[in-house]
Amino acid sequence: MTRPDLHHQLAALVAEASDEQISAAEALAESESLGLLGLTSIGHVRLIQAVERRFGVVIEPDDDITGLDTVEALAAFLQERGVAVG
Repeated sequence: MTRPDLHHQLAALVAEASDEQISAAEALAESESLGLLGLTSIGHVRLIQAVERRFGVVIEPDDDITGLDTVEALAAFLQERGVAVG
């Protein structure tokens, strides 16, 4: 999977987690925080759960997920957890 592919997959998960209130294009363009686009705390939890299911990673309750609030941050986190990006 390429880095752009990963970003697009994550952006689609953001759209899904926000019940399409945030488009994938908006998620890709946001560099500061998905909260600025209206992602709620419930939406963030749903996003983290979707990321876990889609990529087979486990995010522990004691992991600091506050920094996982952009597509780029999520992509970097996944790469740190061993998701292959070529």
